[in-house]
Amino acid sequence: MKMNPFPPAENGHELSPPQVTARPLELSAQGWASPLAIFVSASLLLEAVTGLWIYLAPFSVSSQLQVILHTLLGLVVTIPYLVYQWRHFRIWYQQNLTAVIVLGYALMAILIFCILSGLVLTWQAVFSFRTSKPWDLLHLVTGLGALALLVAHPVLAFARRKAAVAHLLQYRTALHAFVRGHVVLLSISAISVAGIALAWPEQQIYLPIPKDYSLPDFTENFDEYRGNPFAPTYARTDNGMLVNSEVLANSESCGTSRCHEQILAEWQPSAHRFSAMNPPFQAVQRAFAKDRSPAETRYCAGCHDPISLFAGAKDIQNMDLSAPGMQEGNSCVVCHSISKVDQRGNADYVLTPPEKYIGEASDGASKFLSDFLIRAYPRKHRQDYDRNLLRTPEFCGACHKQFIPEALNRFGLISSQNQFDEWRKSHWHVEDNPDKNLLISSQNQFDEWRKSHWHVEDNPDKNLACRNCHMRLERNSLDPGRGEAGDTRRNADDEAHRNHGTIATNLYMPAVLKLPHWETQYKLTREWIQGKTIIPEIQDIWPEGPVATVSLHAPKQVEAGRELKLMAVVENKKVGHNFITGPLDFMRAWVHIQITDSQGTVLAEWGNLDPITREICDVPGQVHQPGNSRNEGTLVLEGVPLDAEGNPLVRHELWRKAGGEGQRVIFPKYSDKQTYRFKVPDNVKGPLLIKADLNFRRYRQEFLDLVLPNLEEESGFHQPTVTKHSAQKTIVTISNKRAHARVVSKAEGGH
Repeated sequence: MKMNPFPPAENGHELSPPQVTARPLELSAQGWASPLAIFVSASLLLEAVTGLWIYLAPFSVSSQLQVILHTLLGLVVTIPYLVYQWRHFRIWYQQNLTAVIVLGYALMAILIFCILSGLVLTWQAVFSFRTSKPWDLLHLVTGLGALALLVAHPVLAFARRKAAVAHLLQYRTALHAFVRGHVVLLSISAISVAGIALAWPEQQIYLPIPKDYSLPDFTENFDEYRGNPFAPTYARTDNGMLVNSEVLANSESCGTSRCHEQILAEWQPSAHRFSAMNPPFQAVQRAFAKDRSPAETRYCAGCHDPISLFAGAKDIQNMDLSAPGMQEGNSCVVCHSISKVDQRGNADYVLTPPEKYIGEASDGASKFLSDFLIRAYPRKHRQDYDRNLLRTPEFCGACHKQFIPEALNRFGLISSQNQFDEWRKSHWHVEDNPDKNLLISSQNQFDEWRKSHWHVEDNPDKNLACRNCHMRLERNSLDPGRGEAGDTRRNADDEAHRNHGTIATNLYMPAVLKLPHWETQYKLTREWIQGKTIIPEIQDIWPEGPVATVSLHAPKQVEAGRELKLMAVVENKKVGHNFITGPLDFMRAWVHIQITDSQGTVLAEWGNLDPITREICDVPGQVHQPGNSRNEGTLVLEGVPLDAEGNPLVRHELWRKAGGEGQRVIFPKYSDKQTYRFKVPDNVKGPLLIKADLNFRRYRQEFLDLVLPNLEEESGFHQPTVTKHSAQKTIVTISNKRAHARVVSKAEGGH
């Protein structure tokens, strides 16, 4: 005889709800008590909780552990869920359709899509370059929907049979087992995550300033430096503390498999990378520390060696003035951690170091884990490294605008080279509120660009900024960050990234240091100097061709024995700032002219390199002297800094700079000229061929000979001379006899 599951009440009536039969009730009790149901349901609820934590909670070790737990549990529960779902469906699909069953069908559909999207995202985080935004959105939406139905479905199922709870022991036992299983699993997970998070070794980002840390004596005398432990640079951290060098270094970790491999390879031989390790900087820094104090070298470190600066290594307690990671110069983390800049220059920026992911900057399994976390949970990575500030010229201007403050030169605020005010008075001036900086300028590419015709403030499509020329787009990129919707001439689907080699004119040091991929950097830089670079995305306003040109102006014919007067004109056609720019005591651009007869014999020459000293000569045997007039010697673009006593600073001792002389540069779209005179020999064999080369060298040879006399020999690489542009002209020569006959003929014809 079958027992009635609902015992009679005191009045003799049964308490069975009319909508519930014995079979569904037994099935329901068995479902609540099923270990598989408890495990699957609790796991799904835990997946929902960890998912919400990942989405809503701030970045931390705990949040990263939630990502790991969420992923692992999702993989573990997938098969049990599918087994349970199949069994559950087979049991209930033949029952009468109710609201509970409809919710069950909806939950099943949403969970299938949620699990599918989760598996795709996991695959992408492990094996691909980045996770897909559509799949990520699908996972988020289905996850939230699954959470709502995961709560609604059992609650409604319980509500339909709550009468059985009071009268059926089997049902109450099943419910207790269901709840207990959830509590146990959730508690174990919470305790495990909390315990691991608390025990996890936390990387120390900030470091306190040591008690014996020295400051230059003058810092308290100038408001701009008071309270800045990094003075006399303007660079500073967001809280005024030192930064662990390990946080700012380890750029190699950015280029591991399926991350920023291409960008790392571009950066490795770049000037930003070797800004601290290159021999000229190291030699000048040693001289600076010896002449003044180690603390004052912080002036240079803000741009050249920020890792050592922020680690507190520019101090008398550290004789080599370097911190671990110095070889990376301006590392990936340094540049991408700059959170604020000012147009004042001299490294006027604020650095906010990133929070590292678990295992970041390590290797092996730990690095695999960190790469997975960055791809699966990229929000913090993007927040720390993908700042809109990076896309502005002001970002570059923080370092590419330099002046010598009174605190450094011990002289005063006396104007030296000041292209800014000159541009402010020119027709290229387009801004209403120029920066009225009266400090002694050293280099100022930022203001040179800002006041040029390349800067069109109200028309982004016509405006060319630093990154447009020096960080060309690399098409068909495999970089995870390829595509950019927030930049001019870009879109999210352009499959390109900006070249992080920042190609300009520094081709010598990559070859000296033999950095990774230096051959590629050397080739691209040489092509850039030669004007062979084509940048398709700006070709409509920055057409192909040389960036600076030389042209010759001379008569079509000349009489033998007479003086030939010719003119060389150099035009700054495409440079976005002055030509030349940067440290003018280093760089040299000059015109080399040769005049040869029909036999190839050199009759006259200006601007040759001395075969022994390799210095620029005005004429053979006469080394060029800066400040020559436009009628003597050859055209050389240069500048010579002077100290307070008027002595030339030939070793780049810019901390002593109080003025300058012999400065000669060409503003954008302007030109300069030089006149050359030559007496044509009486017996010349014409015609004459005049050839002019506009040459460029990165370093003044005198500086290398004085400061690094063995550099070229030890490196096996002599400083190259690169020709930017050439021109030639043929002049017909007239003999003295022919000229005399012509004069006689004219005279006779007049009688």
